[in-house]
Amino acid sequence: MPQPSSYPISMLPALTGRSLARCLEIVEAGLVRTQEVPFGDKAKDDGGRRMARLVPAGRVKSIAQITDGEIAADPEADDADRIARLATARANQVVRARRMKDSSFAGFEVEVPVFAPIFPSERDTLLMAFVRLREPKGIRQKLADGELLSDDRIEAVADFVAERAVDAALETQENLSLAAETYADRFREATRELDDPAAFLRAATKADLERFVFAAQSTQRDEVQSATTKWFDKLLGSMRSLRQQSRRRASFAEASGYDRYPNLFPLARSIERKLLFLAGPTNSGKTYEAMRLAIEASTAEILSPLRLLAHEHRETLTIAGVRAGLITGEERDESEDFTHYARTIETIDVGRRVDVCVVDEIQMLADEQRGWAWTQALFAAPADLVVMTGSPDAIPMVERLAKVLGEPLEIRMLERKNELDAWPQPISLKDLRRGDAVVAFSRAAVHELREEIVRLKLTVATVYGALSPEVRRAEAARFRRGEADVVVATDAIGMGLNLPVSRVFLAALDKFDGTSRRALFHSEIRQIGGRAGRFGMFEKGWVGVIGGGTHGVEKIRAALTSPPKDLSGRAFVRPNRESVALAAEFLETDDLAQVLTFLRSRIVMDHADLQIGDMDEEIEKARRLASVGIPMLDRLAYAIVPVSLRHPWFMDTVLTWARAHAAGRKAPKPPLRSGDLQRLEDGVNLATGWLWLAQRFPEVYADADEVREGIAMLNEEIEKNLVKLSSSRALLSKSTPDKARSRRGRNPRPRAAGAKAPAS
Repeated sequence: MPQPSSYPISMLPALTGRSLARCLEIVEAGLVRTQEVPFGDKAKDDGGRRMARLVPAGRVKSIAQITDGEIAADPEADDADRIARLATARANQVVRARRMKDSSFAGFEVEVPVFAPIFPSERDTLLMAFVRLREPKGIRQKLADGELLSDDRIEAVADFVAERAVDAALETQENLSLAAETYADRFREATRELDDPAAFLRAATKADLERFVFAAQSTQRDEVQSATTKWFDKLLGSMRSLRQQSRRRASFAEASGYDRYPNLFPLARSIERKLLFLAGPTNSGKTYEAMRLAIEASTAEILSPLRLLAHEHRETLTIAGVRAGLITGEERDESEDFTHYARTIETIDVGRRVDVCVVDEIQMLADEQRGWAWTQALFAAPADLVVMTGSPDAIPMVERLAKVLGEPLEIRMLERKNELDAWPQPISLKDLRRGDAVVAFSRAAVHELREEIVRLKLTVATVYGALSPEVRRAEAARFRRGEADVVVATDAIGMGLNLPVSRVFLAALDKFDGTSRRALFHSEIRQIGGRAGRFGMFEKGWVGVIGGGTHGVEKIRAALTSPPKDLSGRAFVRPNRESVALAAEFLETDDLAQVLTFLRSRIVMDHADLQIGDMDEEIEKARRLASVGIPMLDRLAYAIVPVSLRHPWFMDTVLTWARAHAAGRKAPKPPLRSGDLQRLEDGVNLATGWLWLAQRFPEVYADADEVREGIAMLNEEIEKNLVKLSSSRALLSKSTPDKARSRRGRNPRPRAAGAKAPAS
């Protein structure tokens, strides 16, 4: 049996060869490190202030090595402490002066430790009792009142207490040993059907199984038995509670279906599906091939990561002569005549069977925020052929999930149709030419770059995530028509925009990813840079960096030439409405934040291939919605509304809408007011959230057409602002030369490669 990890002071003499009084002096003087553990029942024991002091096993040897010498007495020690010290030396037992909450004297007690095998743990358990001792008649009150005692009186009391300490320790040790045998038998009986009772006990109590400490009023066996039985019954009660919870969790997991996630989608499971993964870099024709398969099918759905792409895919279907509808979180254009639908991926219809379902950008499986939608699409698409497009990085993850599904998977590798290379040296903004794209990683950086480039007499189209799809398309169209010389964009350009650019330059090689600033991944550089050199327009594409030395060029070259790094880890899932309702019933609560927190820790907890996605923002929204008197599942819709908490007033507005919903009133329309560019963008984003809710609560969110008209008006105003800001004439017209020079001083030139960009 391994040695204990710590020892009570009473056992130090046997371990060190020193007297108990000397060991106690060394410990009290702080010459060795000690640790304190709670004494007894915190609720009844001086508010948990009393602690048992233990010496770590690794420090015991140092006690024996401390040279002899007188240790200065504690100048604040009173007569009770002096009596306890003398009694300890004479009885060779640790005697303590017990104090009340106000530090006044309450009595003496003796420390009695016993090591015994109770639980199937690595070390014996330390049972440690503190047994009260009687004092000579009348001495308690004198000590409690702080009366000074004569030396003779102190000596006599110390002898009296020491004698009782010896008797109490012997009797209590015997009683503790008997109790340990009883509880070892009881524990074996209570846990005989468990495979690993020690692990189960730790989970039940979150306790250190090497020790527990309790208080006994006297040395009587029934008193010691009562104290230990109370503790042990509490321990077994915790175990029974955990076992009951475990059974309930198991029944919840079975009922929710997340332990067998594929079975949540019975229609998909009833079809002999085939999986096809068109894997390749940008400009390899994978989207073209997927759309061809969809167009040739009698019925099909195309699932896209962005509204912008959903609109573009619908246009492609319509141009091909297919009757196509459109469904996104904010808009629905559907008809019984439509055979094909372009959708954003979150709006998948798991109840409509089709011949072909295209899942675009499948590498998004690894995205903690939105990856759940790609997992759901792969598992739930009710199609004879599920076509995935995306980066080769995702091949291992797709292969693993195909095995979980037990469905045949074909992988077709597509090569880029033209060459992509690193621009041989870093450039400055002065080196930009017509047809180039510049990529930054925040809205603020995009606008800084736009102003700098406009001063160089180049016109600029601007694209970033905060712009609506309509404005992004308008800006891209302006660039395609030649009305803008250069496009300045965030990394949104890497997904969903095909632009006629031969050169893409990165303004920085790091980004803020919502949590921290980090260097760009090779996959991100390939995804963004892959937009350069559109096939059919350019023989070659170039990716470069603005500013810095050759380090930036080498990093881009390494990203373009190194093989893709396989996506690792488990795919993400998110609770659906059914599992939220089931968890609420299981927990017997309609506190949505509590339910979501429970689901985050329980769903697919032990699944080998699935994990829960990021739910922090949804849980925080649920907390803020707690006081809104609408059904819990309606609150769930408000908790997942696509409105960011980074804008505090956004959520305040959503709460206003939810309270109107609770009161049976129409939700106020979103503020659709003119203003500067930031206000216009915020207005569109908030109104988009309003339309998202209108899809779910049309009786509360009335006049959606009017809101759409308002959004169109704001988008038009945003586009006018961007056009106005895109040329040097506009810049000069809005500021004098002196102001322009002042602005140049405030807005730095583009950062060197690897330098930090401001967060958006």
